[in-house]
Amino acid sequence: MPARTAVTATAVAVGAAALTELTGLASYVDRHSTAFSTSSAWLGAAARHLPGEPVAITVRRDGAVVGLAALAVRRRRGVTRVEVLGGGLNDYAELFHDDVDAADVLAEAIAAWIRGHRRWSLALSQLAPEDPVLAGLRARLPGATVVAGPPMPRIDGPGTTYRLSRNRRRKPHTALNRLASDGLAATSLEVDDPEGFERWLPAVIDVRRGRDHGSGRRSHLDDPATRAFYEAFVRAAVAEGRARMHLLVVGEEVLGFATTMTDGATLRLYDGRVAQDWLRYRGGIVCEMAAVQRAVADPGITTFDWLRGRTEAKFGNAEIHRCELRAASHAWIGAVDAWEARARSRVKAMLPDAAVRRIAER
Repeated sequence: MPARTAVTATAVAVGAAALTELTGLASYVDRHSTAFSTSSAWLGAAARHLPGEPVAITVRRDGAVVGLAALAVRRRRGVTRVEVLGGGLNDYAELFHDDVDAADVLAEAIAAWIRGHRRWSLALSQLAPEDPVLAGLRARLPGATVVAGPPMPRIDGPGTTYRLSRNRRRKPHTALNRLASDGLAATSLEVDDPEGFERWLPAVIDVRRGRDHGSGRRSHLDDPATRAFYEAFVRAAVAEGRARMHLLVVGEEVLGFATTMTDGATLRLYDGRVAQDWLRYRGGIVCEMAAVQRAVADPGITTFDWLRGRTEAKFGNAEIHRCELRAASHAWIGAVDAWEARARSRVKAMLPDAAVRRIAER
Protein backbone atom coordinates (compact mmCIF):
# COMPACT_ATOMS: atom_id res chain seq x y z
CA MET A 1 0.00 0.00 0.00
CA PRO A 2 1.58 3.34 -1.06
CA ALA A 3 2.52 5.81 1.68
CA ARG A 4 -0.05 8.54 2.18
CA THR A 5 1.08 12.00 1.07
CA ALA A 6 0.72 14.70 3.72
CA VAL A 7 -1.78 17.41 2.82
CA THR A 8 -0.29 20.91 3.16
CA ALA A 9 -2.43 24.06 3.17
CA THR A 10 -1.69 27.76 3.66
CA ALA A 11 -3.92 30.59 4.87
CA VAL A 12 -3.70 34.34 5.32
CA ALA A 13 -5.54 36.20 8.09
CA VAL A 14 -5.58 40.00 8.35
CA GLY A 15 -6.67 42.42 11.05
CA ALA A 16 -8.93 41.03 13.78
CA ALA A 17 -8.77 37.58 12.19
CA ALA A 18 -4.97 37.67 12.44
CA LEU A 19 -5.12 38.57 16.13
CA THR A 20 -7.50 35.66 16.71
CA GLU A 21 -5.15 33.32 14.83
CA LEU A 22 -2.10 34.49 16.77
CA THR A 23 -3.94 34.15 20.08
CA GLY A 24 -4.91 30.60 19.21
CA LEU A 25 -1.34 29.75 18.20
CA ALA A 26 0.30 31.16 21.35
CA SER A 27 1.57 27.75 22.48
CA TYR A 28 3.03 27.05 19.01
CA VAL A 29 4.79 30.41 19.00
CA ASP A 30 6.26 29.96 22.47
CA ARG A 31 7.55 26.47 21.66
CA HIS A 32 9.57 27.97 18.79
CA SER A 33 10.42 31.39 20.29
CA THR A 34 14.01 32.00 21.38
CA ALA A 35 13.73 35.65 22.46
CA PHE A 36 11.23 37.87 24.25
CA SER A 37 10.47 39.78 21.05
CA THR A 38 9.36 36.60 19.29
CA SER A 39 7.11 35.43 22.14
CA SER A 40 3.32 35.22 22.00
CA ALA A 41 3.10 38.00 24.62
CA TRP A 42 5.14 40.34 22.41
CA LEU A 43 3.28 39.50 19.20
CA GLY A 44 -0.11 39.75 20.89
CA ALA A 45 0.69 43.17 22.36
CA ALA A 46 2.01 44.35 18.99
CA ALA A 47 -1.10 43.14 17.16
CA ARG A 48 -3.38 44.88 19.65
CA HIS A 49 -1.63 48.21 20.05
CA LEU A 50 0.89 49.10 17.34
CA PRO A 51 -0.08 50.91 14.13
CA GLY A 52 -0.82 48.89 11.02
CA GLU A 53 -2.83 45.75 10.46
CA PRO A 54 -1.50 42.45 11.79
CA VAL A 55 -1.16 39.62 9.28
CA ALA A 56 -0.82 35.92 10.13
CA ILE A 57 0.27 33.55 7.34
CA THR A 58 0.08 29.91 8.39
CA VAL A 59 1.18 26.60 6.95
CA ARG A 60 -0.67 23.48 8.07
CA ARG A 61 0.28 19.90 7.35
CA ASP A 62 -2.55 17.43 7.86
CA GLY A 63 -4.28 20.12 9.90
CA ALA A 64 -1.38 20.79 12.28
CA VAL A 65 0.46 24.13 12.13
CA VAL A 66 4.04 23.73 10.90
CA GLY A 67 4.79 27.32 9.86
CA LEU A 68 3.78 30.85 10.81
CA ALA A 69 4.72 34.38 9.75
CA ALA A 70 3.51 37.22 11.98
CA LEU A 71 3.65 40.39 9.89
CA ALA A 72 2.24 43.91 9.87
CA VAL A 73 1.05 45.93 6.91
CA ARG A 74 0.62 49.66 6.44
CA ARG A 75 -0.47 51.62 3.40
CA ARG A 76 1.23 54.92 2.62
CA ARG A 77 1.05 56.97 -0.59
CA GLY A 78 -0.51 54.05 -2.45
CA VAL A 79 2.21 51.58 -1.39
CA THR A 80 1.57 48.54 0.79
CA ARG A 81 4.45 48.32 3.25
CA VAL A 82 5.15 45.01 4.98
CA GLU A 83 7.33 44.35 8.02
CA VAL A 84 7.58 41.83 10.83
CA LEU A 85 4.99 42.33 13.55
CA GLY A 86 6.57 44.73 16.04
CA GLY A 87 8.58 46.43 13.30
CA GLY A 88 11.49 48.56 14.40
CA LEU A 89 10.95 47.71 18.07
CA ASN A 90 12.12 44.12 17.50
CA ASP A 91 15.67 43.21 18.43
CA TYR A 92 14.95 39.67 17.27
CA ALA A 93 12.34 38.50 14.77
CA GLU A 94 11.33 35.02 13.73
CA LEU A 95 9.54 33.32 10.83
CA PHE A 96 8.41 30.14 12.56
CA HIS A 97 8.69 26.73 10.90
CA ASP A 98 9.04 23.10 11.94
CA ASP A 99 11.36 21.94 9.17
CA VAL A 100 12.92 22.88 5.84
CA ASP A 101 9.87 21.78 3.83
CA ALA A 102 7.57 23.93 5.96
CA ALA A 103 9.99 26.85 5.58
CA ASP A 104 9.86 26.56 1.80
CA VAL A 105 6.06 26.47 1.75
CA LEU A 106 5.93 29.45 4.12
CA ALA A 107 8.29 31.44 1.90
CA GLU A 108 6.08 30.72 -1.12
CA ALA A 109 2.93 31.72 0.80
CA ILE A 110 4.47 35.01 1.94
CA ALA A 111 5.77 35.81 -1.56
CA ALA A 112 2.41 34.99 -3.19
CA TRP A 113 0.52 37.17 -0.73
CA ILE A 114 2.91 40.10 -1.24
CA ARG A 115 2.81 39.80 -5.01
CA GLY A 116 -0.98 40.07 -4.80
CA HIS A 117 -0.58 43.77 -4.04
CA ARG A 118 -0.04 46.20 -6.91
CA ARG A 119 2.62 48.37 -5.28
CA TRP A 120 4.48 47.07 -2.25
CA SER A 121 7.68 47.23 -0.28
CA LEU A 122 9.03 44.66 2.13
CA ALA A 123 11.46 45.19 5.03
CA LEU A 124 11.78 42.16 7.29
CA SER A 125 14.37 43.12 9.89
CA GLN A 126 16.29 41.32 12.64
CA LEU A 127 15.98 37.85 11.12
CA ALA A 128 18.56 35.11 11.56
CA PRO A 129 20.92 35.08 8.53
CA GLU A 130 20.63 31.30 8.26
CA ASP A 131 16.81 31.27 8.21
CA PRO A 132 15.66 29.12 5.23
CA VAL A 133 12.51 31.25 4.88
CA LEU A 134 14.77 34.24 4.28
CA ALA A 135 16.59 32.34 1.54
CA GLY A 136 13.30 31.22 0.04
CA LEU A 137 11.95 34.77 -0.10
CA ARG A 138 15.13 36.11 -1.62
CA ALA A 139 14.90 33.53 -4.40
CA ARG A 140 11.24 34.30 -5.07
CA LEU A 141 11.28 38.11 -5.01
CA PRO A 142 13.31 39.59 -7.88
CA GLY A 143 15.67 42.33 -6.76
CA ALA A 144 15.48 41.32 -3.09
CA THR A 145 18.58 42.09 -1.05
CA VAL A 146 19.78 41.04 2.39
CA VAL A 147 21.75 43.53 4.48
CA ALA A 148 23.41 43.13 7.86
CA GLY A 149 21.59 44.58 10.83
CA PRO A 150 23.16 46.70 13.56
CA PRO A 151 25.76 45.20 15.90
CA MET A 152 24.46 43.40 18.98
CA PRO A 153 27.19 43.25 21.66
CA ARG A 154 27.08 40.51 24.28
CA ILE A 155 28.99 38.83 27.06
CA ASP A 156 29.51 35.12 26.50
CA GLY A 157 30.35 33.23 29.68
CA PRO A 158 29.75 35.95 32.29
CA GLY A 159 31.60 34.95 35.44
CA THR A 160 33.39 32.03 33.76
CA THR A 161 35.23 32.62 30.50
CA TYR A 162 34.58 36.38 30.83
CA ARG A 163 35.56 38.21 34.00
CA LEU A 164 34.53 41.75 34.81
CA SER A 165 37.44 44.13 35.16
CA ARG A 166 38.11 45.78 38.49
CA ASN A 167 37.35 49.19 36.95
CA ARG A 168 33.88 48.08 35.82
CA ARG A 169 33.10 46.56 39.22
CA ARG A 170 34.08 49.84 40.91
CA LYS A 171 31.82 52.10 38.81
CA PRO A 172 28.60 51.47 40.78
CA HIS A 173 30.44 52.00 44.07
CA THR A 174 31.82 55.32 42.80
CA ALA A 175 28.31 56.51 41.93
CA LEU A 176 26.86 55.39 45.26
CA ASN A 177 29.71 57.05 47.17
CA ARG A 178 29.00 60.28 45.32
CA LEU A 179 25.37 60.13 46.40
CA ALA A 180 26.36 59.51 49.99
CA SER A 181 28.85 62.38 49.99
CA ASP A 182 26.05 64.66 48.76
CA GLY A 183 23.89 63.59 51.67
CA LEU A 184 21.48 61.48 49.62
CA ALA A 185 20.29 58.11 50.88
CA ALA A 186 19.97 55.94 47.76
CA THR A 187 18.49 52.46 47.60
CA SER A 188 19.06 49.78 44.97
CA LEU A 189 15.95 47.70 44.31
CA GLU A 190 15.15 44.58 42.35
CA VAL A 191 11.51 44.24 41.31
CA ASP A 192 10.05 41.12 39.71
CA ASP A 193 6.48 41.00 41.01
CA PRO A 194 3.34 42.54 39.44
CA GLU A 195 2.64 44.84 42.38
CA GLY A 196 6.17 46.24 42.34
CA PHE A 197 6.09 46.81 38.59
CA GLU A 198 2.76 48.61 38.81
CA ARG A 199 4.17 50.88 41.50
CA TRP A 200 7.32 51.87 39.60
CA LEU A 201 6.31 51.58 35.93
CA PRO A 202 4.88 55.14 35.56
CA ALA A 203 8.07 56.64 37.03
CA VAL A 204 10.25 54.45 34.80
CA ILE A 205 8.34 55.59 31.72
CA ASP A 206 8.83 59.22 32.75
CA VAL A 207 12.58 58.58 33.16
CA ARG A 208 12.76 56.92 29.74
CA ARG A 209 10.94 59.77 27.99
CA GLY A 210 12.81 62.49 29.86
CA ARG A 211 16.22 61.03 29.03
CA ASP A 212 15.30 60.54 25.36
CA HIS A 213 14.20 64.17 25.14
CA GLY A 214 17.33 65.33 26.96
CA SER A 215 19.41 63.47 24.38
CA GLY A 216 17.72 65.41 21.59
CA ARG A 217 15.39 62.76 20.21
CA ARG A 218 11.79 61.76 20.38
CA SER A 219 10.94 58.86 22.63
CA HIS A 220 9.07 55.80 21.38
CA LEU A 221 6.90 56.20 24.45
CA ASP A 222 5.69 59.66 23.39
CA ASP A 223 3.31 57.79 21.09
CA PRO A 224 0.22 56.55 23.01
CA ALA A 225 -0.03 53.37 20.94
CA THR A 226 3.63 52.44 21.49
CA ARG A 227 3.32 53.23 25.18
CA ALA A 228 0.26 50.97 25.43
CA PHE A 229 2.23 48.22 23.68
CA TYR A 230 5.19 48.70 26.04
CA GLU A 231 3.02 48.54 29.14
CA ALA A 232 1.04 45.54 27.91
CA PHE A 233 4.14 43.54 27.04
CA VAL A 234 5.98 44.37 30.27
CA ARG A 235 2.95 43.33 32.33
CA ALA A 236 2.69 40.06 30.41
CA ALA A 237 6.43 39.40 30.83
CA VAL A 238 6.18 40.02 34.58
CA ALA A 239 3.24 37.60 34.82
CA GLU A 240 5.34 34.98 33.03
CA GLY A 241 8.29 35.50 35.39
CA ARG A 242 10.48 36.69 32.50
CA ALA A 243 11.02 40.35 33.52
CA ARG A 244 13.01 41.97 36.31
CA MET A 245 13.62 45.65 36.96
CA HIS A 246 16.71 47.07 38.69
CA LEU A 247 16.14 50.53 40.17
CA LEU A 248 18.22 53.17 41.91
CA VAL A 249 15.93 55.42 43.96
CA VAL A 250 16.13 58.28 46.41
CA GLY A 251 12.82 58.22 48.23
CA GLU A 252 10.24 57.99 45.45
CA GLU A 253 12.58 59.50 42.84
CA VAL A 254 13.98 57.10 40.23
CA LEU A 255 17.59 57.96 39.35
CA GLY A 256 17.97 55.14 36.84
CA PHE A 257 16.59 51.77 35.85
CA ALA A 258 17.41 48.65 33.87
CA THR A 259 14.79 46.11 32.84
CA THR A 260 15.94 42.65 31.79
CA MET A 261 14.25 39.72 30.09
CA THR A 262 15.29 36.13 30.71
CA ASP A 263 15.29 33.88 27.63
CA GLY A 264 16.47 30.47 28.77
CA ALA A 265 20.19 30.76 29.46
CA THR A 266 20.34 34.32 28.09
CA LEU A 267 19.70 37.50 30.04
CA ARG A 268 18.83 40.45 27.76
CA LEU A 269 18.82 44.14 28.69
CA TYR A 270 15.40 45.15 27.38
CA ASP A 271 15.40 48.77 28.51
CA GLY A 272 17.34 51.15 30.72
CA ARG A 273 18.00 54.85 31.24
CA VAL A 274 19.50 57.35 33.64
CA ALA A 275 17.20 60.12 34.87
CA GLN A 276 17.90 63.35 33.01
CA ASP A 277 17.90 65.49 36.17
CA TRP A 278 20.24 63.07 37.98
CA LEU A 279 22.94 62.49 35.39
CA ARG A 280 25.70 63.24 37.88
CA TYR A 281 24.96 60.02 39.76
CA ARG A 282 24.98 57.68 36.76
CA GLY A 283 21.98 55.69 37.93
CA GLY A 284 21.65 53.92 34.60
CA ILE A 285 25.15 52.45 34.89
CA VAL A 286 24.49 51.38 38.50
CA CYS A 287 21.38 49.48 37.41
CA GLU A 288 22.96 47.99 34.28
CA MET A 289 25.91 46.72 36.30
CA ALA A 290 23.50 45.21 38.82
CA ALA A 291 21.93 43.30 35.92
CA VAL A 292 25.33 42.16 34.65
CA GLN A 293 26.33 41.06 38.15
CA ARG A 294 23.13 39.05 38.35
CA ALA A 295 24.16 37.22 35.18
CA VAL A 296 27.63 36.63 36.63
CA ALA A 297 26.18 35.17 39.84
CA ASP A 298 23.63 32.89 38.15
CA PRO A 299 25.19 29.62 36.89
CA GLY A 300 22.16 29.11 34.67
CA ILE A 301 22.94 32.26 32.63
CA THR A 302 25.57 31.75 29.92
CA THR A 303 25.06 34.98 27.92
CA PHE A 304 24.31 38.61 28.73
CA ASP A 305 22.84 40.32 25.65
CA TRP A 306 22.97 44.13 25.34
CA LEU A 307 20.75 44.05 22.21
CA ARG A 308 21.15 46.46 19.30
CA GLY A 309 23.70 49.25 19.08
CA ARG A 310 27.39 49.54 19.84
CA THR A 311 28.16 52.10 22.56
CA GLU A 312 30.92 52.66 25.10
CA ALA A 313 28.62 51.41 27.86
CA LYS A 314 28.09 48.05 26.15
CA PHE A 315 31.05 45.80 26.77
CA GLY A 316 31.78 42.12 26.30
CA ASN A 317 33.63 39.56 24.25
CA ALA A 318 31.26 38.86 21.36
CA GLU A 319 28.98 40.52 18.85
CA ILE A 320 26.36 39.26 16.43
CA HIS A 321 24.39 40.76 13.56
CA ARG A 322 20.90 39.78 12.52
CA CYS A 323 19.87 40.80 8.99
CA GLU A 324 17.13 42.52 7.01
CA LEU A 325 15.46 41.42 3.78
CA ARG A 326 14.45 44.30 1.51
CA ALA A 327 12.38 44.08 -1.63
CA ALA A 328 9.91 46.19 -3.60
CA SER A 329 7.51 45.72 -6.48
CA HIS A 330 9.08 48.65 -8.37
CA ALA A 331 12.61 50.01 -8.29
CA TRP A 332 11.37 53.56 -7.77
CA ILE A 333 9.73 52.60 -4.45
CA GLY A 334 13.03 51.42 -3.02
CA ALA A 335 14.79 54.51 -4.40
CA VAL A 336 12.24 56.87 -2.80
CA ASP A 337 12.50 55.05 0.54
CA ALA A 338 16.29 55.34 0.50
CA TRP A 339 16.13 59.04 -0.45
CA GLU A 340 13.70 59.80 2.38
CA ALA A 341 15.93 58.02 4.91
CA ARG A 342 18.97 60.01 3.77
CA ALA A 343 17.00 63.26 3.86
CA ARG A 344 15.85 62.65 7.43
CA SER A 345 19.43 61.96 8.49
CA ARG A 346 20.69 65.14 6.80
CA VAL A 347 18.02 67.33 8.42
CA LYS A 348 18.73 65.89 11.86
CA ALA A 349 22.47 66.40 11.40
CA MET A 350 21.95 70.05 10.42
CA LEU A 351 19.77 70.96 13.41
CA PRO A 352 21.48 72.23 16.57
CA ASP A 353 21.00 70.01 19.63
CA ALA A 354 18.74 72.56 21.34
CA ALA A 355 16.38 72.58 18.35
CA VAL A 356 16.24 68.80 18.24
CA ARG A 357 15.37 68.71 21.96
CA ARG A 358 12.57 71.25 21.48
CA ILE A 359 11.10 69.19 18.64
CA ALA A 360 11.33 66.00 20.70
CA GLU A 361 9.57 67.59 23.66
CA ARG A 362 6.53 68.72 21.67
